[in-house]
Amino acid sequence: MDTTTLALKKTIWDCIEKRKDDVVKLCSNIIKIPSDNPPGNTTQLATYLKSYLEDQKIETNIYKPKSDNPNIVATIEGSKDSPHLILNGHIDQFPAEVGEQWSDDPYSGQVRDGKIYGRGAGDMKGGVTSLLFSFCLVNEMCLDSLGKLTITLVSDEETGGKWGTSWLLDNIPDLLGDACLNSEPSGLTITVGEKGSGYFRLKSIGKPAHGSFAGYAGDNAIMKMIKVLPSVEKLSNIGGRFTEETQKLIEEGMKGFDARRARAGASTPMSHVLKHVTVNIGVIKGGSKVNIVPGTCEADVGIRIPLGIDWKEIITHMEQELKKIEPPITYDYIKDPKMMFPANYSSTKTKIVKLLCENAREVTGKNPLISFGSGASDCRFFRAKNVPSAEYGPVGYNIARADEHISVNDLIEVTKVNAGTIIDFFNQ
Repeated sequence: MDTTTLALKKTIWDCIEKRKDDVVKLCSNIIKIPSDNPPGNTTQLATYLKSYLEDQKIETNIYKPKSDNPNIVATIEGSKDSPHLILNGHIDQFPAEVGEQWSDDPYSGQVRDGKIYGRGAGDMKGGVTSLLFSFCLVNEMCLDSLGKLTITLVSDEETGGKWGTSWLLDNIPDLLGDACLNSEPSGLTITVGEKGSGYFRLKSIGKPAHGSFAGYAGDNAIMKMIKVLPSVEKLSNIGGRFTEETQKLIEEGMKGFDARRARAGASTPMSHVLKHVTVNIGVIKGGSKVNIVPGTCEADVGIRIPLGIDWKEIITHMEQELKKIEPPITYDYIKDPKMMFPANYSSTKTKIVKLLCENAREVTGKNPLISFGSGASDCRFFRAKNVPSAEYGPVGYNIARADEHISVNDLIEVTKVNAGTIIDFFNQ
């Protein structure tokens, strides 16, 4: 690395340190604006973020494939057309109501004891803050030697991303870029891949009858579904199949996976989840009244698949298991091809991953861990189009629970790492 780039990074890191209160305030303000999904309306937050960017004299576009799901796009044009780096984060979040009592209002953005509290703090308003502040700081420094730097702040990630990142990449090809930097709560590890995800709706068909005739007349669709579900759950016995390359990657990723969970307070290692199919029977709906034998029943099933397994295999296994049920069951599954993703990853040898590793090492003084995700992120949409993508974000505490929070130290550290990576991306 040349001395000019080093000096530039030191300047931007010093600036982040001096303005850390501004970083924390931005994060707190973003948390204060609800963007729960469902229902998924992010209009108020998008309006705030657009205003923030325009206050920095940055031209901003809003794309609305759905009226309540605006996506924000802004680009800094350097003196060159390439390379083009995309910063990507989502502005929707889990609902605040989770059946637990919050210590403060879930949208308080409270800063207390070196922590920032509120729904979305970890997933992923802290990460959005780090990307947004870095983006504006680079613009402020007027770095003419840049290629193109674009930030995409999207809606709909928590419900699949169809109207967010997926829509943008399908409809605005220039947003593909040469690499994507995301700041999901990776627990200060560098996440380079994730399991595949897909959702099925199973249907069992029975025959309605008066409830007083149950067992004698009619055919109970709920009881049929009860027989089906254990067979579906057997899919979790399927393990991944790895090449020499992916075996090495997954073993390295398992170390990072357990580390990020431990940092968030988990006491039990669970990295073996990366090597197997997992099945979650999440929703069951059936029947109409207690005194009517139910004629239909539906079950929504979420399935995550490891490297080396494809969806054709999963569907084949499912059909084979369902055929074993006696008496025979009529069933169907509904799948959206846009939302059926294989396990995916970017090589640790790609430029974006190597630069994240270098900057994490420079900022923290420690060698960062590579990790792999059990859940889905918007990076999968970029990888599906052969764009190298990686995540570096804070530790998220109590995500999907009450008192979600991140630490101020993590937020500042992540902002420095992301800003340094941006500088290096255009200067190496």
